[in-house]
Amino acid sequence: MEKRKRVLLFIFAISFFGLYYSKSVLSVFPYLILLMGIFQRGFYQRLNGFVRSPAILSLSLIFFVYLFSGINSSNAGMWVSRLNTNLIFMVVPLGIYLLGPYSESFVDRVLGMFAIINFIISIYLLTDYFYHFEEVNSSYLKGQTIHTPIIHVRYSYFVALSIVFSVYLFLKENKKIRKYLYGFIAIYLIVFIHIMAVRTGILSLYLSAVLIAFYYAFVYKKYLIAFLSMAILIVLIVLSYNFLPSVKNKINYVKWDIRTTLDGSAKYHTSDRIRIYSIINGLKVVKDSPLLGSGIGDIEEDMDKKYDLNYKDLPKEMRFQPINQFVFTLSSMGIIGFVLFYGLLLFPLFYLKGGHPLLPVFYVLTFLTFLGETTIELMIGKTAFLVLLSLFICIKPHKS
Repeated sequence: MEKRKRVLLFIFAISFFGLYYSKSVLSVFPYLILLMGIFQRGFYQRLNGFVRSPAILSLSLIFFVYLFSGINSSNAGMWVSRLNTNLIFMVVPLGIYLLGPYSESFVDRVLGMFAIINFIISIYLLTDYFYHFEEVNSSYLKGQTIHTPIIHVRYSYFVALSIVFSVYLFLKENKKIRKYLYGFIAIYLIVFIHIMAVRTGILSLYLSAVLIAFYYAFVYKKYLIAFLSMAILIVLIVLSYNFLPSVKNKINYVKWDIRTTLDGSAKYHTSDRIRIYSIINGLKVVKDSPLLGSGIGDIEEDMDKKYDLNYKDLPKEMRFQPINQFVFTLSSMGIIGFVLFYGLLLFPLFYLKGGHPLLPVFYVLTFLTFLGETTIELMIGKTAFLVLLSLFICIKPHKS
């Protein structure tokens, strides 16, 4: 491997740790990648190639959807702040393209690094879990989870991705040591994600596995794959409930939450109800301005007005923007922005004829997390998503 690619691997490793433990690394990383790309030989030819590459260009164009959402924003300061946050839609794809193209083996190394780093971090978290075993398991009955270095929902998304990457590398790897390492990491993280018992991560992993299994079953006529996948998932659910206290307590909490909500006996707000409140209010914002939404700069103010109208007793610290990526985009950008945003975001999936094998899986798993989280609104999720997706797109050779 050439020296430049080794340096790039090191930078990726530091940035993946930065996702969890360093906001400064996270903020510097996208611009460092871009600067490295700018100072590459043949910069102008590469820049011309970027403009002529629709798959990667489409990701950068998403920035302009945020830019145009200012048309309907009266709060210019907040709009500019949002633009600053979403500038990495321009920066990351361009920087990664300029430093590419990448061999499949290089991308696989990045995926392996991502999985190994999450594996290392999970060991610390699992140690802490066993050290405070009774206390943490009791907290699950109140809708809480084990301690995580970032928001637990987003962390569970990264763990789910690491499982997919590890399984893929285990099936592909020829060297026995690496093969067994990835196999062990995959099994370990499957157990770990169940101990975490974060529904978004587990359900997105389960549903993506089922969808992929059925895809292979019906496209390649391998029906046994779908049957075995369903059987394995059922066994995992049964075993988790019976042998992992965190899973059992989380399920009991969800059952209690649903029951007290339906019978009206709930005396305080729970995490699930707060999520539902945010989605309902988001949809009411859409109803007020269906075509353009509230404007990305005004979404917080408009949501707060809906909370005052519909849930006055809800404390300020529980008043969130729509906790659903689809509803957030729809309420802040309207139908027009929604179509543009997801049209550009999904374009590489349908345009590329020969990309990385994990590209469709990556999309499926990520979009499933959108149902219960604004996965790519905060900088951590946005950066990881754009880096991985850009690498999948810029693999060589791909036919389009």
